[in-house]
Amino acid sequence: MSALPALAAAALAAANEPLPAPGHAASVATAPLDVTAETVPDTAATMESALARRAELLVLARQSLLQDQELKLDAVRDRFNAAQAKRAESLREMNVLRDMALEQAKKDDEVLKKYIAMI
Repeated sequence: MSALPALAAAALAAANEPLPAPGHAASVATAPLDVTAETVPDTAATMESALARRAELLVLARQSLLQDQELKLDAVRDRFNAAQAKRAESLREMNVLRDMALEQAKKDDEVLKKYIAMI
């Protein structure tokens, strides 16, 4: 039907990837390390960026699911409104037919009264 559930599933799968281990140099998202540097990579920045990415993916997945639920609710509302409109039209038609039947009964009574008066 829509790509929203697939997008949500992909975002959740990406968000559930494990965070990089502290001291893991391959996951540093900054410029290449200077080979002459003697300091360890900034694991706090790496963890922070991975955590921010995971949080963003979870938010996107949640928004996707909420949009999908809203689309389903809109479809239910549309079906309900259509059914109510059809019911209202049927009630209007029944009222018109009832009014016509009452008018016909009144005219029949008048005709009968005139017929009796002729006798």
